[in-house]
Amino acid sequence: MSSVSARLALSLTLAMVSVQPGPMAMTVLPVTLPDLTGSADRVFRGVCLSAEVGTAEFAGARIATTTYTFEVGEYLKGGGGKTVTFRQVGTPRGGPADLGRAAGLPVYTPGLEYVIFLLPESKARLTSPAGARRGAFLVSGEDVIVPDDIAGLSPSAAPRGRDTSAGAGGDRVPYRTVRDSILKTLAGAPPARR
Repeated sequence: MSSVSARLALSLTLAMVSVQPGPMAMTVLPVTLPDLTGSADRVFRGVCLSAEVGTAEFAGARIATTTYTFEVGEYLKGGGGKTVTFRQVGTPRGGPADLGRAAGLPVYTPGLEYVIFLLPESKARLTSPAGARRGAFLVSGEDVIVPDDIAGLSPSAAPRGRDTSAGAGGDRVPYRTVRDSILKTLAGAPPARR
């Protein structure tokens, strides 16, 4: 890697880590469901169909990316076709030098279902979830695994138990509760705090 590419990679990593809270952050501020909803360009529930590793040119450097395709079951904000395809920095196998991992971005597994709060696409045609890893909720049946540090769900969002299979774990909350909270936020109604 040339010294210019190395400096660019370091600059991108530092910029991403400072903008998106991730595993390198010392203090993490709470994120609310209305924050994620407001920041997102699109919010949808869908099944990951594929994850294809590639590269993107950015400021004269090549960075590793993954293109994900989802079959959308429901749009909660924004819209589109039956599938959504987007490109995100990082790769599923990453490693310590992976920009996606450094920024705290999620990795999606084909065959699994998620609720994703997707940011607008950048000029480099890259995007990621609002709140990094916190903006992608794993769906399990009719429950959503909501990260521990997400606030802003209605009081009826009584957790159905803990789920530690998603890494850091989270509360199992009925999908309809998450859906209703997102739709209330979009309608301008102040959601109750969890």
